[in-house]
Amino acid sequence: MSIKNLEKRYFELANELPTIHKDLNFKNHCYWRIVLDKVTADKWSNRLDTPAYKNLNAIQLKQVIERLELYKIDKEQLLIDNLQSLAYRKF
Repeated sequence: MSIKNLEKRYFELANELPTIHKDLNFKNHCYWRIVLDKVTADKWSNRLDTPAYKNLNAIQLKQVIERLELYKIDKEQLLIDNLQSLAYRKF
């Protein structure tokens, strides 16, 4: 998949996920926060310039897409990753 297509999928998935996990009341940017923190193993803004998706390397972008795809079917992993994201942010 080309970088352009991966970037397109990045946006599609973050807009799909709120419709799948309606009970979480997460907006698309919440999924991006969670997955970007997971892939960078830190508060993503400590590791990447904005916009984050433009500053990911190809491997990271693929990891982000794979993880967002996983969140569609594995809510438990999403919640685990969210807790880790919040810990990076000291919440």
